This record gives sequence, structure tokens and C-alpha cells, in this order.
Amino acid sequence: MKKFKKALIIIICLLAILLIGGGTILHYYKTRHYITASLKEEMGQEITGALNRPDCGWYQLRAYYLRPGTALSASDLYVNQTDDSGYTYRLSLVEFNLAGYRDRELDETALNNIRQVLERFSGTKLSVIVRFLYDWDGLGLEKEPDDIAIILQHMKQAGAILNEYEDIIYTTQGIFVGSWAEMHHSKYLSAEDMTKLLVCYASATSPSIYLAVRTPNHYRTILQEMEEHPERYSQYDISIENIKSRLGLFNDGMLGSASDTGTYQNPPDSAARSAEELRADELAFQNKLCNNVPNGGEAVIDNPYNDWKNAINDLKAMHVSYLNQMYDEAVINKWKNSIYQEEGSIYNEMTAYDYITDHLGARFVLRKCDFSYTPYQKGPAKGSITLENTGFSNLYHPKRFTLTLTSQKTGETITLLDSDREKDDIDPCRWNSGESITLPFTLMPFELADGDYMLTARLTEPDSSAVISFANDGYVEALNGYRLGTITIER
Repeated sequence: MKKFKKALIIIICLLAILLIGGGTILHYYKTRHYITASLKEEMGQEITGALNRPDCGWYQLRAYYLRPGTALSASDLYVNQTDDSGYTYRLSLVEFNLAGYRDRELDETALNNIRQVLERFSGTKLSVIVRFLYDWDGLGLEKEPDDIAIILQHMKQAGAILNEYEDIIYTTQGIFVGSWAEMHHSKYLSAEDMTKLLVCYASATSPSIYLAVRTPNHYRTILQEMEEHPERYSQYDISIENIKSRLGLFNDGMLGSASDTGTYQNPPDSAARSAEELRADELAFQNKLCNNVPNGGEAVIDNPYNDWKNAINDLKAMHVSYLNQMYDEAVINKWKNSIYQEEGSIYNEMTAYDYITDHLGARFVLRKCDFSYTPYQKGPAKGSITLENTGFSNLYHPKRFTLTLTSQKTGETITLLDSDREKDDIDPCRWNSGESITLPFTLMPFELADGDYMLTARLTEPDSSAVISFANDGYVEALNGYRLGTITIER
């Protein structure tokens, strides 16, 4: 009997230990692995408006005639940042006329004038498109230097100053020569001369500064010349790969005719194509090239090619990020008086001008957020966000994208995605125009305390917290980003 009681006590004790220990183990397992993680999507709706989108849009023109020994005045350096209608400029085309130096190098006064202008713009939110030229009157042959060595010297001198302000330079235009520096009516348009000027300008300027030539044929001629005669340009110590990564186009005859007023021409050694065939080929060329380098200019001459439907289709194909606000007024007024029509679009019944204004450059719309997690799952929860670049072009200068999770209880923030950290996988410059982009992310729910967490997307300048707008209405100022939804963790 005593043995039975002793055994019973032992059994009861063992059961108690098992019950207590098992409960503890069960509680531990439950709190570590029995977790629910769910998303309540709260993404804002797509909206219209120019928004805060740098490096694109309508540009204003600021022109400076540089004279030996003559400093620019304070009034010369004044810069408007908005127009009469309230439109906020993000770009200015800055032209420096060097005709006064066609027979000499730039003096200290000229160099200081260039520096002062760029310094003035550096204190604004404007980026600049830079064009050096010798002619404003269509007299390029008369006004440009008689010796190419002078132009090369000007490029080296000017390039050194541009490098001081590379952060505000969106792109450059031209190689200094021709009427209005548009690379026609010049004595320096042989394949060798054009290439020598372009390569010199490229070597004198920072690799982050884009270059641009006037036509696709200029582009192809220069690259072919470099490939066939590399020895002619070896003194500049710059590779063809560097040129390809930086060389874009500018088009001041945009939409003016089938050939964009002579922008598209059959090369002498190629089979002749009709104007429409040539246009189609050159639009396809730009569609590929200008995902990676900027393109923009002026829309000219009221004609069917700039009727609103044709204009929008071709601006998309060319990946246009900037246009002159003042030229051609007939074309711009036509867009202002044309009604955009697309069933289901938030722009339906707005003006074509509004649509074009909002789509110059890159324009990102947050479209969707997905998230899934299974209780007892030891691995991470998986999610993704989908956005669409509805703009005509891409980004061409580095930006930073982050996806964060912020505790609504403590304010603690966890970074789920960061393009600075994962550049190869998340590069906003690769979010192509007209395409949707899905970005996957993961998180570990059992590493988080119970509660609600705000999921936020943010696109910023790389060196500041200045937010670049998504075309959505879900901006949360306190989080300095766009609300995607709330993730709730519960045990």
C-alpha cells in the first residue's frame, strides 16, 4: 500500500510537471509562432496635377550675352520660379552666348559670369539645361570661331565650371556650333569635327553630366566615327561606353512636320525611305535610346502632327521630359483648347495641355499592395507593392526609394526596402515609362511586438529628405511619405 501511494504521488507530480512545462512550452510556441499578420490596404487614389516632380516639365529660358571685361548686373541674375499662371518651374534653359570671344579664350570676367549664373540657380529648386553658343540670329557660319581650337578651349574652360555645379545640371545641349547651336549652318559638321567637339566636351565635364546632340543622325555619326577611328580621339582618354551612357538628344523642331522640320533625314549611304517610314524608324530609335538619356526641346508649327492625340503618342515614344513653355504658342494654345478624351482616365474631359503638363518626365502612380502570412509559419511574411510610371520618360538622375514600417504605438521605424542599399534590384531610374513595376518585400512578424504598423513608400532626392510626389493622394506629412496600408500583428 505504501508503495502504491508513493507511486501515485510520483505520477501526480510528473503530471503536474508535464502540465506546467507543457503549458509553458505551448505558451512559448504560441507567442513565437502563432501570430497573425494582416494588411489593411489604405493606398490613396490617383490624382492629377503637376505635383512635386523635379527635372521635368515646361522650362523657362534665361539667356546671357558674355562680353569681355563686362560683369553681369544684379537684374541679369534675377530668376523667376513661377509664371503668371502660378506654374512652378523646375527647369530653366540657360544659354551663354560666347560670340564676343570667337577669336580668344574666355577671360576671368566670362568665367565669373558663368559661375555667378549657376550659383544663382543653385539657390533655387530649379535644375538647368545648359547651352553654349555663338549665334542667336541664324548666322552660325558667320559668328562661330574660324578655328576649332578656340571652341575646344572654350569647352575646357566652361566644362571646369559646370563640374562645380553638376548637381543642378539636368543636361546640356549641343556642341557650341551652328545657328542657335543647333548643329546646322556650321563649318564644323564633318564626322571628325563633330566627334572631336563632342568628345572634348565630354572629357571636360563630369561623368554625371548628360550631353545632347540635335538629331539621331548626329548621334549615330559620332558613335560610328568613334568606333571606326578611335585613334583620332585617344588624347581625350574617354571611352565610347562613357559617351553612350551620357549622350541624348534635343529637338527644337518637335512635331513640326513628318520629319520634325528636318530633324529626321535619310543618311546619304542608306536606302531612301518615305517621310512616314523615316519618322516611324526614328521614333522607334528614340523610344529605345531615351529610356536612358534625356530628350526634350520645342514643339513647333501648328499642323496635324501636333494635334493632341498624335502629339501625346509621339511624346511618349520620344520619352520627352521637357518642353519650352513659350514656343510655339500656336501649338501650346491648341493643346490648351483641345479636350483630352479617354474613357476611364482621370484626365477624361480635361485639356490636352493639362495631360501633357502632368506627363512630361517620370510620373509614378502607386497601384497595389499585396501581403500574406500564415500562422505557425516560421518563415517571413511576403508582400509586394506595384507602381506604374505613367509619364513620358524615366528618371535620369539618382533618387532614393524606401519602404518602411512604423509602429503606431512607439514610432519606431523599420526599413524594408532601400534603393541605396539594394541598388541592383531597386533603381528608380530603371522604372521605365509606360511600364508597371512590382517590388517584393519580406518581414518577420514574430520579431515584432503586437500592434499596428503603418506601411509607407517614399521617393526622395538622394542627398535630402525632400519628397518627390507619387501621383496619389495618400501623402502623410508626419511620416514624410505615402501611406500604403496598416499591417496588424497579433498573438
